[in-house]
Amino acid sequence: SSPAARGSRKRARQIEENGLEEEEEVDEHEMMRLRKAQRPTYEQVVGKASGRAWKLPAERASTVMKPATSRGIKTWDQRMKEKAEKKAFQAQKKEAADAARAKRKEEHERRAKKKQQKEENRQRTGEGLYKPEITNPRTIAKRAKSKEFKKQKALKMV
Repeated sequence: SSPAARGSRKRARQIEENGLEEEEEVDEHEMMRLRKAQRPTYEQVVGKASGRAWKLPAERASTVMKPATSRGIKTWDQRMKEKAEKKAFQAQKKEAADAARAKRKEEHERRAKKKQQKEENRQRTGEGLYKPEITNPRTIAKRAKSKEFKKQKALKMV
C-alpha cells in the first residue's frame, strides 16, 4: 500500500495541497477515507474512557473541586424549605388578589346603589320628564336652520 493509505488526515491535506509525488497514487475513495475522522471501536467505548478497565472516566476538575450545593444540587431540607416558602408566597398572593377583587366588587355595588338612588330621586321630583318651551326668537331661528331639527320635522317628531 502507498504511504497515503497508511497516513492520516494531515497526510491527506498535504496531498491535496502539494499534489502526489511521482511514485504515489491514491484514488478518490482513499482520499475520502483519509479525510474522515477515525471512529472508535466497540472495545474502546465499552464503558471506560481510556479503554482500561481499571480507570474511571475522567471528571471535569470543576465538578471535583466545587461542592454539590454550588452546582445546584440541593438537600431534602433545602427543597422542603423552598417548597414551604413558595406555598406561603402563593397563599399571600391569592389573599391579596381576593382582597382587591372584594374591593372592586364593593365599589361596583356602591356606584350601582348611587345610580339607582339618583334615578329614584329624578322620578320623584319629575325633573327631566318634560321639556321647557323655547320662547327666545333667536334660539328658535337657530334650531330651524339646523339639519337635525329639519330631520325631526320631516319625521314629525317635533
